[in-house]
Amino acid sequence: MDNVIKSEPLHLQAYAIIKSSILEGVFQSGERVVESKLASKFGVSRGPIREAIRMLIQDGLLTQHDGLVQVFQPTHQDIIDILQCRQGLEAIAVRLATNSLSSDEKERLLHCIDQTREAYKQNNFKKLVLFDQQFHDLIIEGSRNKQLIQLMEVIKSKVIYIRNHIIPNECIHPISDEHERICQAILEGDEERAVREMNDHIDKGLENMLKILSLDKNE
Repeated sequence: MDNVIKSEPLHLQAYAIIKSSILEGVFQSGERVVESKLASKFGVSRGPIREAIRMLIQDGLLTQHDGLVQVFQPTHQDIIDILQCRQGLEAIAVRLATNSLSSDEKERLLHCIDQTREAYKQNNFKKLVLFDQQFHDLIIEGSRNKQLIQLMEVIKSKVIYIRNHIIPNECIHPISDEHERICQAILEGDEERAVREMNDHIDKGLENMLKILSLDKNE
């Protein structure tokens, strides 16, 4: 983990470091998080850690039961619920973005698709995830809807967490063609098709994820 910098608000630094550690798998799903141990590790008092933990509980990345704080351990239904929320919000985002994306943002979408396709050919999971997220972020930011962007930030963190903790690298399905169809609808100004393609894209991701979970359950 990184160390905190005294000149910046300690609870925000602790929040960012712990959140990053959860998303990257330093903390495992269901692992207990102990306030005193984190305070000792970071070399700070327990107050900033307590506030960071409170924020992460609010984000849903940590849970608290009977006084114990643990890393979020999603059930099958949690995963379905999260991706349904993502689907609804991204459908709104792509509809709005179709009419508001700048020429530069459209070029960045196309470039992102090329990078995603190359990462898939190279079997580079880390880059594939990065470019996938960049593609979706461009559309979300392109919606110009501040409330939607804020709501998506919470959903996005959970999606990244689920993807990093649950899906083996080799099980990522090819997404560049799906992204290309979404982008083409945006470039042609076809809102309804853009929404349909986005819904189909997220549906396939959910189907893939549930298939993986089903295989794990049967092993």
